[in-house]
Amino acid sequence: MHDPQHPLTTSEQLHAAALDVFPGGVSHNIRYFEPHPIYIARASDSRIWDVDGNEYVDFWMNHMASVLGHAYPDVVEAVTEQARDGLHYGAPNEVALELGRLVRTFVPSAERVRFCASGTEATMYAVRLARAHTDRDRILKAEGGWHGGNTDLSVAIHAPYDQPETAGLPPGVTEQVHAFPVNDPDAVVDLLERYRGEVAAIIVEPMLLAGGGVTATDEFLRTLREECDARGCVLIFDEVVTGFRVSPGSYQARIGVLPDLTTLGKFLGGGLPVGALAGRAELFEPARPDIDVPPVERVIAGGGTFSMNPMTAAAGVASLRVLDDEPVFAYTESRAERVRTELAALFEELNVDSVVLGESSLFLPHFAPEGPLDSVGAVETKTDRDALRAYHVRLLEHGYYFLPGHMGSVSYQTTDAQLDGFLDATRTVVGQLRGAGRV
Repeated sequence: MHDPQHPLTTSEQLHAAALDVFPGGVSHNIRYFEPHPIYIARASDSRIWDVDGNEYVDFWMNHMASVLGHAYPDVVEAVTEQARDGLHYGAPNEVALELGRLVRTFVPSAERVRFCASGTEATMYAVRLARAHTDRDRILKAEGGWHGGNTDLSVAIHAPYDQPETAGLPPGVTEQVHAFPVNDPDAVVDLLERYRGEVAAIIVEPMLLAGGGVTATDEFLRTLREECDARGCVLIFDEVVTGFRVSPGSYQARIGVLPDLTTLGKFLGGGLPVGALAGRAELFEPARPDIDVPPVERVIAGGGTFSMNPMTAAAGVASLRVLDDEPVFAYTESRAERVRTELAALFEELNVDSVVLGESSLFLPHFAPEGPLDSVGAVETKTDRDALRAYHVRLLEHGYYFLPGHMGSVSYQTTDAQLDGFLDATRTVVGQLRGAGRV
């Protein structure tokens, strides 16, 4: 029951009202956290403000989509100009063509591109193209890998990985998808041998962000490339998060391992909804509308009412031009490396058992690790996830916004002074948690 001595904040009031509109008060489950989500009123540079007037330094950055930070001036200007010419046409347009050309220029494996409206759609279409190309059905994915909510890949997202992830899946769907621990090449080979000649594709995130920031090693990704080549499988990199974040050419360019198909999203839209599928031209042939083939040989891959949206394209083009013109990666990577290094040193000084994961502009501490954190299973079962969420919730009280339990990121507009304040706040928060026996 509400205590009348403590008036409800506006966020609390809005969440209470939202419970009558949205299941659980939200339209994306991870945005819910106790005691209630914070409602955001506006965002600019590296900061956000909630409906109660509180200011936060934002490290969640729009699900890690906003590498440049919020409302980057070049992007806002491009979107404003496009809005005057129309929000959407439902037809081909030159600005979307320009964005497609830029994807081909930036991403080494992108011979052809198809736009859609989300990363979830992109991974769905990637699996469909791979199955059509190989005439096989089975898909291999990493344990803890999150590829959006599409039916084909809603398997082995959370431990225990042999249990159903969701109700409502048609019979037989999950039987065609098999999971392996990331960085375990023997497990992949065992699956390929068990289902010899039946595996259409291997899909993997180079960094498993929803899995706590575990990174696939270069050697492991090269092994996947070699095995797919040897066995006629399609290699899919899900770069919805890592695309354009870890280098202009995405993760594949950073390490020199090229997939057959790449899924993209987040940064590509410049802050607006987007999804894209890119890869070898050969795989896209069945998706062409201008060839005469029987319907059974045609593949629906890409599309939707808001595909090739000129507003999204204008924002994406402007964002990619900033990557070309300014030292975005040098800035974000150096600051995030500082955060990872100083967090680790601070936890050691305070005698807090922890490991800080992350790469490029990303970081996430894990408390009470039991052994190396080289797989998502290790993160989920061998760290104190409650302590991590408590750490993030307490940081909110000091003006630093993370989605509790999730990865943080440094943007191009995050300042050194803000990082100083975050590290000072961490010292205070960890002291409070230690005093409460939480870490």
